[in-house]
Amino acid sequence: MKIYKINIFLKRRYIIMLLMCFLIKGGIIAQQLDKIGKEDPLKLSGGVNVNQVYKNPVYSNDNPYAIVMTGNVNASLYGMSIPVSFTWSNYKWTYTQPFNQFSLSPTYKWVTMHLGWSSMSFSPYSLNGHTFFGAGVELRPSDKWEISAMYGRFQKASAGDSLATVAPAYQRRGYGAKVGYAFDKGEVSVNAFYAFDDTEMKQLNMDSLGILPKENLVLGTHLSLRPWRFIVFNSDICVSSLADDRRIGYAGDLGKGYSKTYLATKNELGVNTSVGSVGFGVEYVAPGYQTLGAYYMVNDFINYTLNMATSLAQGRVNVAATTGLRQNNIDNQSDSDQKDVISQINIGFVPSDKVSFNMSYSNFYNYTYIRTVFDDINADTEYELLDTLSFTQINENINLSANWRFRATEKAKHSLNLSTSMQQATQAQSDVPENTDSRFFNGSAGYSLSLLKSLLTAGLTSNYSRNKNAPGVSETIGPVLFVRKQFFDKKMQTSLSVAWNGTYLDGSNTGKVATFRLSTGYQLKKVHQFNLALSYSDRESISRNSNYFTVNFGYAYRFNWPKENNE
Repeated sequence: MKIYKINIFLKRRYIIMLLMCFLIKGGIIAQQLDKIGKEDPLKLSGGVNVNQVYKNPVYSNDNPYAIVMTGNVNASLYGMSIPVSFTWSNYKWTYTQPFNQFSLSPTYKWVTMHLGWSSMSFSPYSLNGHTFFGAGVELRPSDKWEISAMYGRFQKASAGDSLATVAPAYQRRGYGAKVGYAFDKGEVSVNAFYAFDDTEMKQLNMDSLGILPKENLVLGTHLSLRPWRFIVFNSDICVSSLADDRRIGYAGDLGKGYSKTYLATKNELGVNTSVGSVGFGVEYVAPGYQTLGAYYMVNDFINYTLNMATSLAQGRVNVAATTGLRQNNIDNQSDSDQKDVISQINIGFVPSDKVSFNMSYSNFYNYTYIRTVFDDINADTEYELLDTLSFTQINENINLSANWRFRATEKAKHSLNLSTSMQQATQAQSDVPENTDSRFFNGSAGYSLSLLKSLLTAGLTSNYSRNKNAPGVSETIGPVLFVRKQFFDKKMQTSLSVAWNGTYLDGSNTGKVATFRLSTGYQLKKVHQFNLALSYSDRESISRNSNYFTVNFGYAYRFNWPKENNE
């Protein structure tokens, strides 16, 4: 009964807040009457994209025809900006993310509203970029004050799909606020975020699957100080109270009863000098720390870091590096106790105008979506890669790239490029062991030729991908040949590509894929864009052979009202 009353109270507050915002907007418009007759009262800009996709063959009962519509409109009325965007499709491209979306973000002076699908960030340890459906507001009445608030749904209730290995889920809602104040020597802010699962919408067998309704309250502060021009100090502190089962515990108890409280903090001190910058930082995230306002959170560690950055050789060499010590198993409850020297380094070297090198290395924990270049090469449509929630935790990452424009004249340009990336993975999100102790390697080398007067570019690229994990070593290798040409004063672009790649498991061939793509696009009067793309792929595997043909026709319209010249 207590939780029910709180929810009713919050709903009333939410409605009152929206009504106040609309009243504020009405008052703002009235204050702009002095501009009537001096400028256009209404201005519109934006665009609409319509893409139609036909695939043959398709799986079982899937529709071979799909349509995807996206659009945005920005209305400006006497200085008040009201942007609207939407996305719609008749096809289920992805399971976990809602694809049909809209958002409305009206802005006037220091007031911005977010309605529909939005994302906001209060702190790295609180609300941090998680998409929600609801309302948000950002107020900046002066250079000193900044106020943000939001309310919305973070997760839809789902019965799950055992065949697709998708677990059921409770509906999750949340709200929060942040208040910041800036002064001469820095700024300070406080934030609060609360999220809870709706226990009234029960799903079958959720308790037996270990899926419990959670509740989370996060309180945080941020402080930034600049006592002198060359010294900067930043501090973030957050306390997260989590009830794993809100039916028997309440996050507002702050560690009492059946809820648990965790601490996360990050403190940094930086000094800027004439030759570069140097800084020291400490980051601590308690074991079990979790926030329902972020998709992923690494916990149970403490990092001590020392960082520096400098520029050498008249700007031709740029170096940024961080080193330190990382320790996990802080409460001695884990089976593994690990202390590592952590480091991150980025080096850019430009010995001449024709040659450039870049190198980066990091063994900091981060989440990334593991996808090789062959995923893009072999995909029948771009919409197949929309689901980016299957992230994997990476604890080591190396990237190398080089570019050499070895010959350039007024008629042609020749260039060679080389890039490699190596990643060491640990596990996927939600404590599910996936890609554990996997090593990913991607490499490519290519040559391109640009004929400037004829507006033609051609190239040949060879790609290689290697994944070593518990089942074995899987490899993919193959070339891509492409040609691009522009016509009619660059209004029409045409491209042709041919790709082939073979896949291998422990050295044995497991399949081949050959892909042909032809695309063309034409721009008419700066506001109309027509696109047509054809692709054909022939796929051979141990179990079966298959052919796929895809047609993608798109139209895009851009508008401004009142109209600009040449439209």
